[in-house]
Amino acid sequence: MNNDSGLGGDSVIEYMPLKGEDAVKYIKRTMRRHECEVCGEAADFRFSYLLEGDCRRNAASSAYGKDDCSWCSDAERFVCKDHQSKYPAPDGHSWAGSFPLANFPHLGLYAHDEEIKAPS
Repeated sequence: MNNDSGLGGDSVIEYMPLKGEDAVKYIKRTMRRHECEVCGEAADFRFSYLLEGDCRRNAASSAYGKDDCSWCSDAERFVCKDHQSKYPAPDGHSWAGSFPLANFPHLGLYAHDEEIKAPS
């Protein structure tokens, strides 16, 4: 450890461990499918939305400064086949893309982490 504080002379900075430093946690990660926001069944589609207006010039948008914003999303919703039509965009957003989860399964999953006991 370098004890030179950059202040000159022989100053010494004491090392204070932080709470939780070097702690080992065991996490069980389960990949789960998103649910339909209307009925709670397994989702079949992911709808993505961008901020209204010129999202490529809006620094608050994920499409800011991009030529191809087809994969960008400022908001997203997951719905089943029964609720895919006429689902309104969130306030201040406009539709950007629809992704059938059968063709893009990685878009329909999220990680659920759970802390578990250390294996013995």
